[in-house]
Amino acid sequence: MMTTEFYAQLYKRDLSKVTDELEKYPDDNSLWEVLPGTTNSGGNLMQHLIGNLKTFVGNPFGHINYERNRNAEFNARQFTKEELITEFNQLSEIIINAISSLTDKNLNDAYPEELKIVNEGQTIEYMLIHLLTHLSYHAGQINYHRRYITSKKQ
Repeated sequence: MMTTEFYAQLYKRDLSKVTDELEKYPDDNSLWEVLPGTTNSGGNLMQHLIGNLKTFVGNPFGHINYERNRNAEFNARQFTKEELITEFNQLSEIIINAISSLTDKNLNDAYPEELKIVNEGQTIEYMLIHLLTHLSYHAGQINYHRRYITSKKQ
């Protein structure tokens, strides 16, 4: 059986992977390069993860006051590399604290109706799994982007 402790560990692991990738980018500009055949830079994917997780985990369970601008996540440079590192460190703390504030029994509770994005009757656990796979998916894209960018710079 999954527990909130396990979810907190998995989110911490994957958020740490994104931060590790971020630190390996050689400079600010490399974060924002769009690879041939793609539409999003590593920086845009990172901004998207920040907006997504603050909205769907931080707001309802961490009681943060975050207003999302999804369009800007994909169409603007909101942060420098150093600012993104700071944001991801803060995000990790927000998400881990938010998940840790839940009890194992809460995992079966209904996810807040106004934030549902997947289907009817979804539970908090369902959303934590959905959002974790979303985080992992984009972490892989960021890894690929960073490796491609850094191989060009050598």
